[in-house]
Amino acid sequence: MSRAIANAGSEGRRQPQGWSQVYEVLQMDLMLGRLHLRERLIEDDLILRFNATRHAVRRALDELEREGLVLRQPNRGVRVRDYSPEEVENLYEIRDALESLAASRVKLPAAPNFIAELKKLASAHERASKGQRYAEVFRFNNAFHEKLYSGAGNPELSAAIKHYSLMTQPIRSRGFADDRLREIAIGEHWEMIEAIEQGDTKRLVRICRAHIRWPKEFYLRANSAADSVAPPPGIAAR
Repeated sequence: MSRAIANAGSEGRRQPQGWSQVYEVLQMDLMLGRLHLRERLIEDDLILRFNATRHAVRRALDELEREGLVLRQPNRGVRVRDYSPEEVENLYEIRDALESLAASRVKLPAAPNFIAELKKLASAHERASKGQRYAEVFRFNNAFHEKLYSGAGNPELSAAIKHYSLMTQPIRSRGFADDRLREIAIGEHWEMIEAIEQGDTKRLVRICRAHIRWPKEFYLRANSAADSVAPPPGIAAR
């Protein structure tokens, strides 16, 4: 008996998986690099793997496509999304401009409840990161930055940042399993809060710009699309 048939038989004895369960597992596979760039995701294989209906698999793939993690091509199916080096640089040039502008517009001195909410989200992100709960890392990281940039008081700017953040999710998520990068992110979150508390706009902008740099370079390095980069500087003490 082939391994595929054996697996299908064993999975057939499990409870059928709904679309959200299929989506969550595939999202984690993508974040941890278990699925390779440009790898095809074949519906029939996923139906066997998850003991799921075709509708559930397609709904999960639709959600991954909406998040920018996979790409659906006519007559070629679904594959893991990847970007060329030029596309990566172009996207991050836009992110740098938008997020630098938003950081420079954060109203200082900030209200105590604004700082308290940032600290709450930074703490939740840190706990999730140290616990290697990557789905939570992603969720709390996004929530932290959405709250931070809401301080600029420009909903359209915040929406543009969210859009390009979503577009670069396949790039950002590649570094989630890297302990060193997660520690850098934790430290920089607290440095941002410290800069806000000190009313130091220039420092806040500088940290925000550095913050998006390392995931980009990790992605390029991991995919042999760029030369090695120097290790990041030490994180300032909290």
